[in-house]
Amino acid sequence: MTSTPRPRSTRIRPVEQRRPRRTAGRAALALVAVLAASCSEHSVGPARTYDDYERKSRTSAEVALSAVETVRLLAETSSDGNAWGAYTSVSLSEQEDTLAEAEGDYASIQPPDHRSDDLRVKLLDLLGTAADHIAAVRIEARRGNLDSLEQVARPLADDSAALQQFLDSIKR
Repeated sequence: MTSTPRPRSTRIRPVEQRRPRRTAGRAALALVAVLAASCSEHSVGPARTYDDYERKSRTSAEVALSAVETVRLLAETSSDGNAWGAYTSVSLSEQEDTLAEAEGDYASIQPPDHRSDDLRVKLLDLLGTAADHIAAVRIEARRGNLDSLEQVARPLADDSAALQQFLDSIKR
C-alpha cells in the first residue's frame, strides 16, 4: 500500500523556520558580473599617445556602427510589419542612448596632439550625423508610423558606410 503525499501547507512559516537566503551566492554572482564588466575596453580615460587615441576612436566608431546597423534592422523589420510598435520604440531609444553615450564619452577624451584633433573632428561629425538620423527614426516610430521607418532610415546606410570607411582608415 502506497501512501499519498500530504499536501504542503500554504501557511507562512515563522521567520526563524524559513530557509536562509543564499546571499553569499548572489554576492558572488554580482562580483563576477562587475569584474566581467570591468574587463571590457572603455573609451573613456586619458589618451597619452596618438595610438591610444586612435584605439579609443576605433572603439567609439564600432559602438556607433553597431547602433546604426541595429536601427536599420529595426526599421526594416517594422516596415515589413514584423515588429510591435512598443518593442520598436524602446529598442530605438536604447540604440539612440548607446550612440549618445559613445559620442559623449569620446568627446570627453583629451586629444594628445594635433593629429588626434583631426581624428576627433572627423569622428564626432560622423557620430553627430548618425545620432540625428537615429533620432529621426525614433521620432517617426513614436508617431506610430512604423510602415515608413525603412524610408526614414535610408540615410543610415550612408552613416554606416562612412563609419566603416573611418574604421578601415585607422589601424587595428
